[in-house]
Amino acid sequence: MNKECMVLKVLGSRGSVPVEGERFKVYGGATSCMKLLVPEDSGRTEEIFFDAGSGIVSAKVAPDSNISILISHMHLDHIQGMPFFCALGEKGRKIDIFAAPRNSFKADEAIERLFSPPFWPLRIIDYPADVQIHDIEGSFMIGNIRVDTLEVNHPGGSTTYKLSFNGKTVVYAVDYEHPEPVDMRLAKFVENCDLLIYDGQYCWEEYPGCYGFGHSIPEIGVELAKNANVKQLLITHHSPSHDDSFMHEWEERINKICPIASFAKIGQEICL
Repeated sequence: MNKECMVLKVLGSRGSVPVEGERFKVYGGATSCMKLLVPEDSGRTEEIFFDAGSGIVSAKVAPDSNISILISHMHLDHIQGMPFFCALGEKGRKIDIFAAPRNSFKADEAIERLFSPPFWPLRIIDYPADVQIHDIEGSFMIGNIRVDTLEVNHPGGSTTYKLSFNGKTVVYAVDYEHPEPVDMRLAKFVENCDLLIYDGQYCWEEYPGCYGFGHSIPEIGVELAKNANVKQLLITHHSPSHDDSFMHEWEERINKICPIASFAKIGQEICL
């Protein structure tokens, strides 16, 4: 790993439910999870996970890294892999989980509902790892990384995260439905960012019948990127009904109107 740059790894790029099979090899079948590797001055690495969908099950972690998980919201496709995260089984491993309180539940209360019978046999405190759960609001620091947050339009709410380190900025904006062609709040939040990870679950033809579900389309991400001077746009949260063939043709069409845009692929790495 380059000691001066951040590296994003795509572990899960699917929305709603996992899918599998030969038709989903390239763009992936696991639900939302991406990992950002950030070098620290101490020589250790911050491993920061965006969400903990089924993609986190395949995650491998360094023995001496600091681990943080940023949860956009507690819908199942974004947390369903958490009970199977390998680092939870490591005695003494420190893991920090960050999430906004929602529906009168603090972050720890919501996670305790997932990690409890009859839904799961273990509570979070039963795992060997040392897990700390934090309610978030506004900005905070993870090591030398500044984390800014913005609440966006989604049923029950969703948090968009902006991480800044060494002059580079990454924004994770999934499970977001735009209230107008360009959301000026979000445009200001992502302005000049180096990488915008954006929800593009639906295509233009599907969208009228899906409005209100809390998701977006790549074309809106393209407009947002242009208005906000975004350097690179990564479309994710793919619909489980869109296979590799569909996604490939769609990506080519979007890339023609926006050369900085691409669709997230399983195992993909982006160095910033």
